[in-house]
Amino acid sequence: MKQIKKIVKDIFYVSKLTKTKNKKAIIGIAVVLSQLTAFTDVIIIVLFASFITGTAYDNPLLDNLIEFILDYKFIFPVLVLLRFLFIYLQSMSLKNLELAIQKNLKVYLINEVFEKRNYSVADAYFYINILSGHISFFYSNVANFLNSFLQIVAYSIYLFLSDSRTILTFGLGALVLFYPTRFLIKKSKEFMHETYIYGKISNEEVQRIVDNMFLIKILKKDQEEVDRFAETIDKHNFNEYSNHKYGTVNSFLPTLITMFVFSVLIIIGNFAKSITLDFIGVTLRLFQSLGSVANSLNKIINSHVHIEKFYEMDKNKSLVNKDNFVSSNNSNQNAIEIDELNFKYFNSDEYIFENLNLDLKKNTHNILTGPNGSGKSTLLGLIAGVYYSQSGKVTTYSKNFGYIGAVPLIFSASLKDNILYGNDKTINDDEIIKFLKDFDTFKEESSYDLNRIIDNKSLSSGQMQKIAFIRALLSDLDILLLDESTANLDDKSREYIFKTLRARKVTIINSTHDPEKFLDIDSHFHIEIENEKRIIIQKT
Repeated sequence: MKQIKKIVKDIFYVSKLTKTKNKKAIIGIAVVLSQLTAFTDVIIIVLFASFITGTAYDNPLLDNLIEFILDYKFIFPVLVLLRFLFIYLQSMSLKNLELAIQKNLKVYLINEVFEKRNYSVADAYFYINILSGHISFFYSNVANFLNSFLQIVAYSIYLFLSDSRTILTFGLGALVLFYPTRFLIKKSKEFMHETYIYGKISNEEVQRIVDNMFLIKILKKDQEEVDRFAETIDKHNFNEYSNHKYGTVNSFLPTLITMFVFSVLIIIGNFAKSITLDFIGVTLRLFQSLGSVANSLNKIINSHVHIEKFYEMDKNKSLVNKDNFVSSNNSNQNAIEIDELNFKYFNSDEYIFENLNLDLKKNTHNILTGPNGSGKSTLLGLIAGVYYSQSGKVTTYSKNFGYIGAVPLIFSASLKDNILYGNDKTINDDEIIKFLKDFDTFKEESSYDLNRIIDNKSLSSGQMQKIAFIRALLSDLDILLLDESTANLDDKSREYIFKTLRARKVTIINSTHDPEKFLDIDSHFHIEIENEKRIIIQKT
């Protein structure tokens, strides 16, 4: 009972988050369609039995119904068509509900990622693309459980009216099923939890491999990474297979035991002589519904494992403090001030930074270096307010940030749309083309057509970085964050960019592995890891 209350509570919890319209109405319609399916099933089975064997019924209602259809025989095929129409409409309504909930969950989660600002890429991907699917599946399984359960009730009523002895036998069978079913569901849930854990780990490993592909290849560690990933997938698949195994047994166990008991009754005494064809037909449909109930219940419990993870996101709301990032309009010689900052990612026990203090002066070029995994990109995110710290404070004296990463954002659209992405200023086409030509972005004159459609496959890495810098230079920025953003630029373009930025008095925070390529710098900050703690040292 406690578990049922928790499931009901979580249904309302996810319902509140998703804000999917007409959920109750859709589930209600599905239940009604399910009952109509059961009702037509019984009628069709009774009619088949009557037509084939000429069975007469003690029930006046059934006798009158059969006589009526015999008078209007076209009703029989219509009933068959209606049965499958009910099944189709029920399936489509539940699928529509599942997709609507999945969409709203994904939108909700991506808003959470933007709002909370302490999710890693792997976590964000996992929650948005995988977890949302499992939870939307939870709703459709709840509806399927209700449908199958009510169908059992409908078929049982008919069988009870036909022969009360059988229902009593089925009732005893249900009591026998209770403990093995509970055991199977418990084991299935345990394996589903492990499946969730290893699914999350596999996403994190993919992110680590993709982010560090270059270094992994150079160090010839690719096979080791592949083997580690394969081992994680093996563990994931083992748990998923085990979950499927226990779920499958649980789904056919009610049918197995019920049919076994039924077969024993058939061969004992005069029971076989007293049953009719319609009784057998309805009993078989009851068996199917029993299996569907067990299967749906197993899937509900499995999906519930994933819903529990949503509570962690609620806890995350109290862990993130927006007040720890302050944008000040006061004049100050510093562009950025960081005071006693502590930060860790959501779902992580390890702090990336502890008691971090750092001041960056206005209109300076600051180099940031450190080994892979030292937190350079994370620090850039904290400076820009992309991430919020758990404690401490980041104060910025400008709201106008720009950012260029190692792989700049280039989407399938016109060259002009890509350059002006995020820019609200009115900029003349001639000014855009001048920048493109000053950077020597293209070799062919036709390529400077601003209406030309481009994407990240039609441009070289150097061309994408040049476009990203032009995008930044055309915007009204005060602080520019660079994350390995000049690796594919030629020396002439690199010198031109930083000369232009210096002339515009832009504060540059430049994370790089190649500090020697930048001559005109004001400060060099290096992140070191000592005793698993990150410290920032200012180099001369």
